[in-house]
Amino acid sequence: MRINNIQDYINAIEKLKHKYSYNTGGFNNIVIEPKFLFRGHGNHKKYKLEPKILRTKKAQYGFTTQFSQLEYNILADFISEAKAFEKNILVNDIQAWLEVAQHYKVPTRLLDFTENPLVALYFACRSETEEVASVWIVNEDLYAEKIWNAPFLKMTIDSQMIVSSIIEREILLLGKQKRNNLIDYEYPWIYKPQYRDERMKLQSSMFMIWGSKRCALTEMISEHDYMNFDDKEVIKSDSSGFLCALEINPEAKSDILKQLDMLGINEKFIYPGLEGIGKTIAKKYSAD
Repeated sequence: MRINNIQDYINAIEKLKHKYSYNTGGFNNIVIEPKFLFRGHGNHKKYKLEPKILRTKKAQYGFTTQFSQLEYNILADFISEAKAFEKNILVNDIQAWLEVAQHYKVPTRLLDFTENPLVALYFACRSETEEVASVWIVNEDLYAEKIWNAPFLKMTIDSQMIVSSIIEREILLLGKQKRNNLIDYEYPWIYKPQYRDERMKLQSSMFMIWGSKRCALTEMISEHDYMNFDDKEVIKSDSSGFLCALEINPEAKSDILKQLDMLGINEKFIYPGLEGIGKTIAKKYSAD
């Protein structure tokens, strides 16, 4: 589905929400609505749903390597340099450092999502390039149920245990013999981080942390795992999808950004502080 304005965007999300809601049945019949997470990107054709750590870099003598082969080194280097500025984080709190590193665009196994659909739309349109942009949508609860066989109500303590186990097995023990009591979590897990600064809070940040499968999310799933926009009623079953992308018409990006600005979604909101204020003022008085 192609998006030409904010109304198209909201209508598409509402249609998905209505279609993928379902009744629990029984005596206490309850309507369960999907919980969507969003991620915007400016180039739909070239973008893959994968974290930076899985991307490749050129090495010596013409060879290429995945950042993931250097993951521990990358994170250790960041901690060594950043601990002088982040004095409230313990050196051995690897999860905290991983989240801070992701915040400052260091290659990690985290991929950012947001609970705010307008924030995702802003990130999809902000480059204003001539490429088709997109907002990826994940039905969080159904994703956890189908991929992880997780219950509808996920306990925070269980989620933290999974995140900690992935970090220990895939980062701290990378290249070493895996300990027998560490479960191999293959698929990405979704969790809500601690909001360590105002930017994460305003952006309603959520993270997807990659497990041992080193490929894009779209390469891990089948065509039956995609949500669609037809009018056929969805029955709660294994055939229900949990992932889709809304494509943004490139000619509409500029107008959508203006609409978002009227709603208060702009650089000043996304990047609180002097950085956002500067970008907002510069855009306000630009020649465009």
